[in-house]
Amino acid sequence: MINTGDIDVYLGVTAVWHGRIYGSTENGPLALDARTGEDLPTSPGIAPYAVNEYVGLAIQGTQAMAYPAIG
Repeated sequence: MINTGDIDVYLGVTAVWHGRIYGSTENGPLALDARTGEDLPTSPGIAPYAVNEYVGLAIQGTQAMAYPAIG
């Protein structure tokens, strides 16, 4: 659970990589700084289940999708 002022948001953590926590909320995917818990300035676009320096893997329906890592 993340407290965002007046609202509590539940984060389903999907992956952790090099100081970033990836997950999904009812409002979509989210990436957090693991040290501070602050939102990262750019949304990851997906909530990957596996990630490395080259690619993030996500599930869409019954298919595994690979997305190139950016930044």
